[in-house]
Amino acid sequence: MRSAILGFVGGAAFLQTQAALPPHALHILLALLMLAGLSAWLARGRLRLAAGVACGAALGFYWAAVLASHALAPQLAKADEGRDIVVTGTIDNLPNRTGQFTRFFLAVERAEGVKVPPRIALSWYAGFRGEVRDVPELRPGERWRLTVRLQRPLGNANPHGFDYELWLLEQGIRATGYVRPAGRHERLSDFVPTVRNAIERLRHGLREKIGHALEGREYAPVIVALVVGDQRGIDQDDWQLFTRTGVGHLVSISGLHITMIAGLVAWTMAALWRRSFFMRRAQLPLLLPAQKVGALAGMLAALLYVLLAGFGVPAQRTLYMLCVVALAVWTDRIACVSHVLALAAGLVVLRDPWAVMWPGFWLSFGAVGVILYASVGRTAVWKNPGNPDALDPDARRATPLTRASESSMRWAARCGRNMPSPSGWCR
Repeated sequence: MRSAILGFVGGAAFLQTQAALPPHALHILLALLMLAGLSAWLARGRLRLAAGVACGAALGFYWAAVLASHALAPQLAKADEGRDIVVTGTIDNLPNRTGQFTRFFLAVERAEGVKVPPRIALSWYAGFRGEVRDVPELRPGERWRLTVRLQRPLGNANPHGFDYELWLLEQGIRATGYVRPAGRHERLSDFVPTVRNAIERLRHGLREKIGHALEGREYAPVIVALVVGDQRGIDQDDWQLFTRTGVGHLVSISGLHITMIAGLVAWTMAALWRRSFFMRRAQLPLLLPAQKVGALAGMLAALLYVLLAGFGVPAQRTLYMLCVVALAVWTDRIACVSHVLALAAGLVVLRDPWAVMWPGFWLSFGAVGVILYASVGRTAVWKNPGNPDALDPDARRATPLTRASESSMRWAARCGRNMPSPSGWCR
């Protein structure tokens, strides 16, 4: 399974280097799914490993092609670029408000007379040709009727620079533009009830409360970044300071923060459940083990925190790993750390094939992989297991290995031989 997932990630990454999408991607993907199932059923040994890598790479390539063709389908006609268009839609992200403008994403519900992509990025400027206008306070979930001018998404193509056009494609943005100052603008509804809008409104409320409570404090944007994952308020000088001191990764919500929250909630819930919430007659552990309740509570806490954080790649990796571990606890299985990491990488690419184009994807999974490789199984004590059927107590007791025997056993385990290994080691 790990080989197939690694092949899937590699295939999706290879698709991003192509100049054009392959034709008939959906039909080929369905045929590959059947071929992969047949190969998994018939192949054995090393042939199964090679078949897993090959089928995974092909599936990843064509899965990314199908999602890319679906994302590129909605286009703004060239004739509609630079025209005044009246659109109606809801604000579905955290608006970025500065002194000169407010930027936000609009989920388009209706456009008058033209075909507009379902999600567009807009800027509402306070100053336009010497005039100063007030930009209203925008909140996620509001429905607006706006007069806008749009264009197809364009970005710089500087080597090793930020790929703005790729980022827009990953966000589902197929047109960008600005709000016309002379047009008619009307707030139609204060809140449109959807799950996404509810989450974004909650993030907006937390950001506003933190801003009011820490008004004038220099560290207020850092607190906002740690709570809701919005880093746009941090100054460039502060980012340089964080980078030079090596604490830049701590400012964003990473796996460390999510794991700490999930572990604390899981430990608290398991402790309360084990004590039946201090109700003597309930005896809740007889109904459901405390470990399973703690795993479920930790996973739900991680999910809520990841949603508040904006669902970035490091947060997704941690969430998927915790979900795999929680599933293993609920099904009474021993989760191998390499399987957990591979499944998390596969789920991230399955949901977002463009994640492989960002350095954060490789740094996130690579760093965790190195940590797991360096720690899991290497702190265990290698011993002779002893003979449980022997009459002599000393013969039944496990004894430490000599340094030469331990080195020999470690080398045999790495080479894939059928040798005993300590608990937690997963070849």
